[in-house]
Amino acid sequence: MARIPYPDPATLPKANHELLQDLPQLNIFRMLAGSGPSFVPFMTLINAYLNEGLLDAELRELVILRVGHLCASHYEQHQHRRVSRMLGMSAERIEAAEGALPSPLFSEAENAALAFTDDQVANVKADGKLFAAAHAHLGDAGMQELVIIIGVYLLVCRYLETFEIDLEETDIATSGLDEIRQSMKESG
Repeated sequence: MARIPYPDPATLPKANHELLQDLPQLNIFRMLAGSGPSFVPFMTLINAYLNEGLLDAELRELVILRVGHLCASHYEQHQHRRVSRMLGMSAERIEAAEGALPSPLFSEAENAALAFTDDQVANVKADGKLFAAAHAHLGDAGMQELVIIIGVYLLVCRYLETFEIDLEETDIATSGLDEIRQSMKESG
């Protein structure tokens, strides 16, 4: 059970209420909607890399899964395993996101990005060699997006774990990505 009550949608600011109605029915969004004026801009940021990002969708999901694993966030891992499956990622690759690196199931670019992720989560500023290896594959803009995704999911995992957000009793039927994209278009 969550540490604080999920907000009553009727009591939310208008923009938050309207956005929440259009988003996938996930408990994280239900709770975040009560965060005041940060909710809509936060969802804009989430949408930017989930639906308009530079990184390959499977690489993005591997990084999110890795951060979720490193932070021991069951909710995050559950939701993004589901998203990864819906993107067509194999069960073996999804499982390997929690395993030893380098993995033969990942490309050179994926192994480099995940090694960088591990080091950044552990040390804030990742090692120069790991940065260079990931940068060689992702370029300047890709590295910036990678660091943003790692940072956002460190925040999301801390939020989920601190507030003890409940896993939904039933998974939503979609990945939720299209619904997030559409809801942000409507709110913008």
